[in-house]
Amino acid sequence: MNFLPLLEAGTGTGGSGIMYSLLLYGALFAFMWFVLIRPQKKRQKETEALQNSIKIGDSVLLSAGIYGKVVDTVNDVVIVELGTNKSVRVPVQRAGIISKAEPDLSIVKSEEE
Repeated sequence: MNFLPLLEAGTGTGGSGIMYSLLLYGALFAFMWFVLIRPQKKRQKETEALQNSIKIGDSVLLSAGIYGKVVDTVNDVVIVELGTNKSVRVPVQRAGIISKAEPDLSIVKSEEE
């Protein structure tokens, strides 16, 4: 393959080849931005807003899949009370909280019964 025609600036075909390549790379970057980078940054901002809005008494879901209730906050550490036993308190970083949610403890009966 000969890439020299792309580098030639003197002729009309070489200049248009460079311009075409730049436009192609620009379009590819724009596509990647709108498909991958922009939604990820939006999701990250929403998660940070959620984690900063956590207050005492909120029920939360941790990244490990554990539900708990916030009983205290100290800087970036949240003390979470787990289960029905009120003496189990675990310090968790705010980044470990993925949503405000309460567990669904309703019993679903199967159709066979």
